[in-house]
Amino acid sequence: MRYRQRPDINETPVEDDLFLVAGDSGDMFHLDQLAMSIWRALAEPASEAELLVLFGAAFPETPADTIRRDLNGALAILLRGDLIEVCD
Repeated sequence: MRYRQRPDINETPVEDDLFLVAGDSGDMFHLDQLAMSIWRALAEPASEAELLVLFGAAFPETPADTIRRDLNGALAILLRGDLIEVCD
């Protein structure tokens, strides 16, 4: 399963923060650093496995189980907010 950014989401950067605004509802979401990194990585479709490799390389000293848990949690939040979608 691959994920990607929903095309109708608008980004609003404010200093070091990133806010996403859903096009249809106007709901606003503030992303933490992890969610923001995932959002940016999903500019191109990627699977959970590909994201694990990407974040594992970025944080080599962090245990893989910790990365997996944090990644799954952030993906779930992005999916619940309807900010990303499953493609494929």
